[in-house]
Amino acid sequence: MALPNLLIVGAAKSGTTSLHNYLNQHPDVFMCSPKEPHFLINKEIGEERIPKGVLNLEDYKSLFEGKSEKRYRGESSVMYLSFPEITIKNIKKYLSEEVKIIIMLRNPVERAYSGYQHVKRYNMMENLSFKDALELTENRYQETLNMTPASRYLLLGNYYNQVKSYQQQFDDVHVVIYDDYKANLNEELNKVFDFLTIRRITVNTEQRHMVGGWEWKNESMKKIMMQKNPIKTMLKYIIPFKGLRKFIRLKLQQENTKLVKNIKPETEKWLKMYYKEDVAQLSELLNRDLNHWLV
Repeated sequence: MALPNLLIVGAAKSGTTSLHNYLNQHPDVFMCSPKEPHFLINKEIGEERIPKGVLNLEDYKSLFEGKSEKRYRGESSVMYLSFPEITIKNIKKYLSEEVKIIIMLRNPVERAYSGYQHVKRYNMMENLSFKDALELTENRYQETLNMTPASRYLLLGNYYNQVKSYQQQFDDVHVVIYDDYKANLNEELNKVFDFLTIRRITVNTEQRHMVGGWEWKNESMKKIMMQKNPIKTMLKYIIPFKGLRKFIRLKLQQENTKLVKNIKPETEKWLKMYYKEDVAQLSELLNRDLNHWLV
């Protein structure tokens, strides 16, 4: 069977990229590349919303081709969590109800700000302040057909109904709390291995993945670095070595970025009030007090 039986469904900015890569080190697991094909939602939410999204079944199968001997074949499309109705329907249509589901959850206030900074770094459409982006988040998403769902900064942190939907529909759902993952990575990885009933191994955790905390100094350099342009095309011919181009890109990025400022206190306070009820419901659902997120 050339289809996945393991899904990391989100939430975005909660450690999914590192877990994807750590799992891929296990001899019993294959995690696909690209990490986030989003096949199970792409057509329903709009084909223009997710760059490089996989749209047809044959292309989706090709991501796992030749890996049928692996006990698990997985992918990590983080927008699946925020579209449970669509994703669950298509899991049952294309995959199996016996698929293993991993959900990673981060303090929703931190997640919202980190998510905004991520979109602002990599998407030319995000040019608003965080406060303005929060106010316009859903209207902008609904009215702009190619706006990324990652810009739904508020909705993505409303975890209660999202997690509940997966738990009600599938027997094998494992939830990882980002606080625990950061504090004791090896212990949380062992819990994941136990959930998958595979051997505990020591993985290389030295390499960091999707490191945030930075922003572009100006929009002009962001445009040069993020968009296709003749200069970048020409450099591929002048500098044919991919490793050298990557080194130059990293240096340019270091010279033209700065550290992200802390979230404004009034915005943080508003977000804590916004998520108060959802966090209380989630705490009851998971039988874990998460109200410290909002202190």
